[in-house]
Amino acid sequence: MRIKLLILSFFLAAFSPFTEKASAQVNPGKAIHATPNTQSTNNFVHKTGVDTVSQTPKTYPSEPAILLKPDRNKGTFTQRLFPGISSENLRKLLLGWSNLFPSPIRSYYDSLVEKAFLFPLALFLLFLILALIGNLLVVTGILFLSNRIMNFERKERVRLRIFFEKTLTDLMLQVTDTQETIQILSHPYLKENYNLLIDILMEFQKSFRGDADRQIIELYQEMDLGKISYDKTFALFFYRQIQGIHELANLHPYHATEMIASRLNDPDDIVRTESQICYPHVNKKSPFEFLSILEMPFSEWAQLNIYYYIKIHEMPVPSFDKWLGSGHINVVNFSLLMITLFQQQEHSQQVISMLKIPNETTRRLAIVACGELHLFNSKSILKESFSTETAKNQLEITRVFQSIGDDSDITFLETIVRNESIPLRLEGCRTLYFLSENGKNHLELINRSLEDALSLCISHIKDPRN
Repeated sequence: MRIKLLILSFFLAAFSPFTEKASAQVNPGKAIHATPNTQSTNNFVHKTGVDTVSQTPKTYPSEPAILLKPDRNKGTFTQRLFPGISSENLRKLLLGWSNLFPSPIRSYYDSLVEKAFLFPLALFLLFLILALIGNLLVVTGILFLSNRIMNFERKERVRLRIFFEKTLTDLMLQVTDTQETIQILSHPYLKENYNLLIDILMEFQKSFRGDADRQIIELYQEMDLGKISYDKTFALFFYRQIQGIHELANLHPYHATEMIASRLNDPDDIVRTESQICYPHVNKKSPFEFLSILEMPFSEWAQLNIYYYIKIHEMPVPSFDKWLGSGHINVVNFSLLMITLFQQQEHSQQVISMLKIPNETTRRLAIVACGELHLFNSKSILKESFSTETAKNQLEITRVFQSIGDDSDITFLETIVRNESIPLRLEGCRTLYFLSENGKNHLELINRSLEDALSLCISHIKDPRN
């Protein structure tokens, strides 16, 4: 009630100039119409010079004061602009609100409402201000309630986290067994917060090993929480999908391999990459079988993560030659890279056959593999294809001859040294210099024949900082 009185006092003070102006314009105590008789009398006095009124005084009955009703056709601009705002029903409604105020303010409120209809713009502004204040109060109320709800949810989340951690700790310390823990966590209220439980299970799983790790995975499987994680992989937002994939990969529920395999060809690049990285985690028996399933691109980031996963966990490495014939070019490139890194020399013939593949990147990886695996049988093919190769692959071929070249290749390397391309000339000089003593002497002869044109290249090669 006090707030209403303060708001009303503010509006009364704000609109008091309008009421004073209205009172000055129309005064009920003095507003009397001039009649035609008065006008004719004034004309008669003007013509004859005789004041008949003073000779024969005539009295008129007192007339009540008349409040002039404004003409809408000749009214003010605001009255013409808002012709419907002076509705009698609206006026009665506003006057009816005067009962809400104490008597000292009630009369002033009635006067304000009466005068406001002479100035519709003032009434419009009054409602506009009231609407803005109402909007401010509503927004403030919403913010207040939202803050209270968020604080309650945060406190509830903290309380549930403490409860879940205590329950799992009792399980780890064998205070309770798995069935008792499942019975405790199967309360209907707790089922709504199983996402928080899964997060805590993942935290515990990363911190414990051995029997504790086994108990956590067993609890996850017995409570069928894998269904919740699998449903996350089909969420609207990609980060929720990735969260579900990580949960499946870390907690290994039943059928996790099939669940993650279904997302290997996902249209979203991030989801697909995470599925490809997590697949070897859940399929320990055949960690690279997903290479036969892939249809979408296989990113280099995923390839790098899988390689380091193999190295860290010392996983058994399969023979990658069976994927060299894959129709997926990324799988072929990954297989060539794995053959090179794991020194699978038994696949030398398949690697050499890759030198004639139309894809430039595949040929470059095959060239590198020939050098790393010391495939001397590939020299003839490399020499034949050198002139038709791209500039990047020509550089790789030149580098490869440091590993598989000998004195019989000096003539071939001389043609590279005499090439107009500066990068090729420098790489040819490097290969010839480190090939053998004959190669080093032959490089000096070539330099003299070219009038020391290779001196800068040779100095660069001899510099130990390079």
